[in-house]
Amino acid sequence: MGAEFQAVSPELLPDLTGLAGTDAGVEIEVLRRGEPWLDTSIAGLQFYDYGLTDVLTGEPLIPAAGDRLSLVREPENPHDPCAIEVWWRNGARLGHLPRLVAAEVAGPLDAGVALRAYVAHGGDGEAWSARALLVGPAAEALHGKRIRRLQESAFSAWEWEQQSRAIGEDRPSRERGQAFAREQSGRRERRLLQAVNTFAQVPFEIEPPPVGAVREVYSIQDALGCSRSTAFKIARNAGVEPRLHYRGWYCDGATVTVTPELVEAMQAWAAAPRTRLTWYSLR
Repeated sequence: MGAEFQAVSPELLPDLTGLAGTDAGVEIEVLRRGEPWLDTSIAGLQFYDYGLTDVLTGEPLIPAAGDRLSLVREPENPHDPCAIEVWWRNGARLGHLPRLVAAEVAGPLDAGVALRAYVAHGGDGEAWSARALLVGPAAEALHGKRIRRLQESAFSAWEWEQQSRAIGEDRPSRERGQAFAREQSGRRERRLLQAVNTFAQVPFEIEPPPVGAVREVYSIQDALGCSRSTAFKIARNAGVEPRLHYRGWYCDGATVTVTPELVEAMQAWAAAPRTRLTWYSLR
């Protein structure tokens, strides 16, 4: 299969710094020849073995960059039939792949398509701090999405340059400057609206607070990028009633105790598409 790869430019590669000499070092050349890859966070670190003390060494169970990881499918998981666990050294279950990543690679894995996993970053012992590097054909769909985003960004930059040159060649300096400012403003508005409506349809990953922690309702609002009223609604729908410690603008200072149901409700909100907007509604 390697003979079919073509050399790729550095910006299309993951960060390979320090991987030589590690388990992941064997992937460096195939990555440079175009093997599909994905750099992703490892979810659920706070629920498994990650960061716990190793009874043999007395050291925390935090892997090093480049260490080999094992991916274990968990189709019987009652919460997600696409669930994929992440194991280190065969005996330490670190966490699982984020739901949106698992949804893309579970099918190929079940069909026997290759996917190798390594530690991209060991993290600092906190939830969502460790990352995995996935390499192999099973990551092709997600890798392709990343390539398309880079291509679209490059095309936008080229288009902007061409339009700027066209304006410069056809008009006197003052008129050219005024027209350029107007066109830039209109272009920014159109792109902003397009971006808002595009990302409103795309699920995104969040870093929910740990279960059992007491957090201000503002932390839900900040994590989701939603309004204060929506944060209150999400908490209450999850069966968590915010506690008001002092009165302020719109219940400023209200806190919630984080439950598994609240974390699940936050993740569900992040995965749901939003209402499509018009430019008038953004003004």
